[in-house]
Amino acid sequence: MVVTRNVADRPGSGEIASNGSQKPENSGAASSPSGLRPTSEANLSDAEKAVLEDLKDRDREVRLHEQKHLSAAGPLAKGGPTYEYVIGPDGKPYAIGGKVRIDTSPVAGDPEATEARANQIQRAATAPGDPSGPDLSVARDAAQLRSRASREYRLNAPDASHASTEPSYSLRLWG
Repeated sequence: MVVTRNVADRPGSGEIASNGSQKPENSGAASSPSGLRPTSEANLSDAEKAVLEDLKDRDREVRLHEQKHLSAAGPLAKGGPTYEYVIGPDGKPYAIGGKVRIDTSPVAGDPEATEARANQIQRAATAPGDPSGPDLSVARDAAQLRSRASREYRLNAPDASHASTEPSYSLRLWG
């Protein structure tokens, strides 16, 4: 029997998720639902052991995926990863999805810093070799943020077109 259990919901934007789930969960351990007692692996059927191995593999994949996001996000990360869990046939929770919340806001009044932030957001979103749909969505949003910042910078930069277009000459006088 596999039971899904929400541990905690935390809203936020700019979430990099590994499974497309819109319901984040805390990384704390989930307790077993009533009626489901922890079971030793020795007491599991072959089918339950196969499910358990799949859950353990998925748990490792999810945690590694989210750690890559967290490492690449650096100071833009808003805390650690959060996970979505299922309770395995052994009564223990296994992560089947997760996300890392990051700051995706522009840097007010500083388009160059906003562009740098957008680059870091995009690196964080695509850090795992296998970005999910939500990861790719965050990467696209970062590209749009970078484009807006670049446009703002060009609009506010000193305009070189107003400089003199006449050639300048240096004269050296001998005498």
